[in-house]
Amino acid sequence: MVVGLVGAALPLFCGQCRTLEVWVAHLAMVVVMATMFIPGGCAGWVSVLAGCVLLALAMWVTSDIADRSTALPCAADLTAMSLILVFVSPTVSYSDAVPRLDDSYPGSLHAHHLAGGATTTITSWLGPLVLMCWAGIVLYPLFARRREPTGRHAKITAASGILMLTGMVPIAA
Repeated sequence: MVVGLVGAALPLFCGQCRTLEVWVAHLAMVVVMATMFIPGGCAGWVSVLAGCVLLALAMWVTSDIADRSTALPCAADLTAMSLILVFVSPTVSYSDAVPRLDDSYPGSLHAHHLAGGATTTITSWLGPLVLMCWAGIVLYPLFARRREPTGRHAKITAASGILMLTGMVPIAA
């Protein structure tokens, strides 16, 4: 998850946040990634609240699209992270009928697969699906421009997205 934290902060330090909206969105992603290190930081209500905030930020970032090259990839990152936090986060996907193994985050990472029921069925395919779609969105600009060289901005945006995607794999897997 440290990789995801670095990925969320990368555009802040490399000068890629050209608008206030994108800067605030990346700062929020840094905060969300940092809360995952706090014991209980991925508790059910915290994940849902963080996911809703990230989704609202995705809508805010795309409300006035002056610079599509920074706003749309940022909105894709925000949306993917929010889907994972709201619908796939391990602590959200417990079944109430099955006791939890441990309330700490590391112990509960894959315990949601033991719960069974409809929630586990949905999370078992939704997490990898979101990760694959997110990877496609992040990598598309790098492979779509075959004739012209990829610029510094596209490389930083792709690196940021790949690092955040990698940081979210333990939660979505």
